[in-house]
Amino acid sequence: MTKKHTASRRIVIAMFVLYVLAMLFLLVIPNNYRGHNVLVGGFTWERWLAYITRAFNLVPFKGLAGQIRSIIAGEDTVRNIVYMAGNLGGFAPLGFFLPALFAKGRKFKAFLLTVLITVIALELMQLITMRGSFDIDDVILNTGGVYLGFLLFRKAKIPSRLQ
Repeated sequence: MTKKHTASRRIVIAMFVLYVLAMLFLLVIPNNYRGHNVLVGGFTWERWLAYITRAFNLVPFKGLAGQIRSIIAGEDTVRNIVYMAGNLGGFAPLGFFLPALFAKGRKFKAFLLTVLITVIALELMQLITMRGSFDIDDVILNTGGVYLGFLLFRKAKIPSRLQ
């Protein structure tokens, strides 16, 4: 491995670590920029159980269909577009980093399994920490965003594992 490739790989690893930390901050770690959660504002089992029993959607495209209807009707258009674009775009870098840094990330089956496990784990962490809900539509959008990043990675023809 040449010094140039070693430096490039270190830069990509640093960017990946920053990306992961940013996503955890936005999605899971308690902070003052996001609403209620378990660790901020008082924790009670009753409050937590009440939250998690109503904060999930397991019906595919239920929420997305409502958002698309709202956009077409001109209601809450910006919010819904930002939500969908954020779920797609926010996860696209993962589709670039996985194959760039890990050889198995270039094999589609391994890539897809890793993505699904990661996205579902994040959704569950949001539910458990009361930082969001578990929404199958988010899993669909996030996975779609990662796949877009994967396609961009393939189109860019990045050297094997940045070696």
